[in-house]
Parts: sequence; structure tokens; C-alpha cells
Amino acid sequence: MFNALKKLKSFTKDASGSVAIETVIILPLLFWAIAAVAIFFDAYRTKSAAEKAAFTISDMLSRETNAITPTYVTNTRSLFDALAKSDTDSSMRISVITWNEDEDAYEMEWSQTRGDTYAALTAQNLIDLKDSLPTMADQDAVILIETQTTFDPALDVGLGSRSIETFVFTRPRYAPQLVFSTS
Repeated sequence: MFNALKKLKSFTKDASGSVAIETVIILPLLFWAIAAVAIFFDAYRTKSAAEKAAFTISDMLSRETNAITPTYVTNTRSLFDALAKSDTDSSMRISVITWNEDEDAYEMEWSQTRGDTYAALTAQNLIDLKDSLPTMADQDAVILIETQTTFDPALDVGLGSRSIETFVFTRPRYAPQLVFSTS
């Protein structure tokens, strides 16, 4: 019995092999942490790029003095994909909204979509968006840009695939309104 206690005591003081055991335990956690930081940074970069692309599109449309055509809207979505570096199918909705002081309501001038996520904005949708839209002067207009793209992480670190959506509005700058023409 005394011999067993003596061996147990010497075992608790023996530190040989502890570095190898610590390495086996810590190394996978360290690799996972580095991968997770890289994936989370990439998700943040993707969201930031999508927001900057939406603001760029909004600013571009706010400076437009000619009528917007269906081809223009399609090419605008292609520009968004290039600016946001989106390799997935993105969606975009461009709408022009005015404020009617007499009716105390937002009014839809026109709305165009590209992609599968959004349907054209309607007067009923405007009621749902009322809290998200800015306070405006009577007959003032805003250009509303809504975009959606998907972030797919390279590795599964618990983040999963995420939908990145933006909601940007801008007043027209050089013309009092942005006009849509089907031709």
C-alpha cells in the first residue's frame, strides 16, 4: 500500500509529456479560433461592401437627370454585383417615393425590381415601411434602394449562410424627380 502511494505521489509531480498533451488539446482550438476570426472578418467585409455599393447606386441615381429604363435598372444591378463583389444571385428594388402632405401619406411614383427576393413596392408596402422612411416636405421625393445578397462562409465555424440586406434612401440632386420610362 505504501509503495502505491509513493508511486502516485511521484506521478503527480512528473511533468514529462505535458507539452505534447497541451499541444494536442490547444492546437485544434487555436486553428478553429483563427479560422473563425477570418470568417467573421469576411462576413463584416461583405456586409460593408454591400452597404457601400448600395450607397453608390443611390448616389448615382440621385444625380441622374434622364429617364431610367429597364436596361438601366438591369445594368444597375450588375454594377451592384461588381461593387459588392457578390458571387451569388443578388436582388435589388429601386423605388421613387413622394410625400403628400394633404393625404398625410407616402405615395409610390414607380418601383422596379431585379432578382427573386423583392416584389415591386406597392402603396400597401409603404404603410409597412412608414417607420423606416424619412420625414419629408410636401411633394418631396426620395429614391429608395433595397438590395439583398448572400454571404456563404468558406468554412463552417458556426456562422452559416447569411442574407445581407441594405435599405438606403437619397433625395434626387439635380432634378426634382427621377422618372422611369419603359422605352
